[in-house]
Amino acid sequence: RVSSLSVNSVPPGGAMTTIGSHVVPTDQLQGALFDVDGTLIDSMPFFWPTWPTWGKLYDLTITEDDFYAYSGWPMPDILRDIYERQKGEKVDEAFVEKLLSDYKVIHERRMREVGPPDPIAATVAVARAHVAAGVPVVAATSGLRETVEAHLKEAGLLDIFPPDRIVTAADLPAGRGKPKPDIFLRAAELIGADPRRCVAYEDAEAGLQAAWRAGCQAVDVRDFEGYPCPPALRRAMEKERGRRVWLHEEANGASASLPAQGA
Repeated sequence: RVSSLSVNSVPPGGAMTTIGSHVVPTDQLQGALFDVDGTLIDSMPFFWPTWPTWGKLYDLTITEDDFYAYSGWPMPDILRDIYERQKGEKVDEAFVEKLLSDYKVIHERRMREVGPPDPIAATVAVARAHVAAGVPVVAATSGLRETVEAHLKEAGLLDIFPPDRIVTAADLPAGRGKPKPDIFLRAAELIGADPRRCVAYEDAEAGLQAAWRAGCQAVDVRDFEGYPCPPALRRAMEKERGRRVWLHEEANGASASLPAQGA
């Protein structure tokens, strides 16, 4: 299935930035894959206060810049990395589960106190435009499934992203989350699409890298008009874009090439 919506034209949200040179021709588009936190839902500022509160349980220091630097990583990987870096010791899976359980308790308490985060209008408009054009959409997220489904429901988006159109890092083998390509490969497979004929929308460096490695056209939604961008995120973006070493692989032939239509 292909689309009448050009992924290279200006989307309903304004300007669009494709990362790298791979662009899916309009008549070959087979799927649109969306990250959730920071892409469809403005949940990042909502999540941030949970982190230092969780860190205090283990005498760990976490700054807002640290928080945005981990954007896109699966939550268990984040908590493990923070703990191991600051404590200087390796931890096993059982301990990571304990870290995650403590985090969930704090986060769920905060959810009850402040209510759900808002959808990001510009990206939601793009998702609905794809659906209207007949393009299958899938959510591909490092978020925890129960939180992701709750936020999508509260944002009124479960009609286009029902549970069976959501792929999370927990659905993958351990250690295969973003920035590895597996989540986007799985999302494309879910709709029977060639990942090289999909466009992926992301807000995080790890996610953009994962999408690009999967062969998708990778779009940075942070350049959409009206995208909510706090100062700490802007600082993270400047650092990330200045050291985007992984894109240099494209010059060495690592990027997937798009076969001719009908191949």
